[in-house]
Amino acid sequence: MAWYKTTSIRKQVFGAFTGVIIIIMVVSLVGITGINRMAEDVNALYYDRLYPAVEMAQITEKLYENRLFLEECLNTDELAIQIQLIEGIGRNNKKIDSLIAKYSESHLVDDENKNLLVYRTEISKYRHLEKEIIMLAKTDMEGAKTLFSKESSEEFRNMIEPIHKMTNIQLKIGQELRDDSLSEARAIRLALYLSMGIILVVFIVMAGWLGFVYMSQS
Repeated sequence: MAWYKTTSIRKQVFGAFTGVIIIIMVVSLVGITGINRMAEDVNALYYDRLYPAVEMAQITEKLYENRLFLEECLNTDELAIQIQLIEGIGRNNKKIDSLIAKYSESHLVDDENKNLLVYRTEISKYRHLEKEIIMLAKTDMEGAKTLFSKESSEEFRNMIEPIHKMTNIQLKIGQELRDDSLSEARAIRLALYLSMGIILVVFIVMAGWLGFVYMSQS
């Protein structure tokens, strides 16, 4: 005698619903896992890419602002303005160092670490020239202007280059994380559509099967 004839309809229905529940649980587990990965990608995108990218923009702004402050200091004869500009340079330098310290604590790839090392070397050289120009301006303004426009200008370019490279790396990796998140979202959507189709087919088959069993046992 066939197995379905020796099994009560109640047990058959219970078994069928158990199968459907297992399918739903498996699909839910796949969806939750994908969502967790997406959450990790979004978290990394914000803390390791978006936030550091904002810091890089602030650092760049302060560096160029200091350059303008130094130039203005060399082109004014008013001592009060010179003192104000020099104090502004000092405040910006402290802010820059604070932002760089925070940036170095984020998750950095090898290229970022290399450029960060180059930046720290070049900023040290530039800061030395910056102080030399300020001191020289007290006794030899023309000499200070020459140092500013030549050696200091070249060192500024050397110092700002790794900043631009780190910013580009941030944008590139951020794009990669975004693409990964979109890929995860497509996979989850496909899994959900597939599960809906499977459940629908199971219900149709189950309904037909139960109808057949009921008719067979009648």
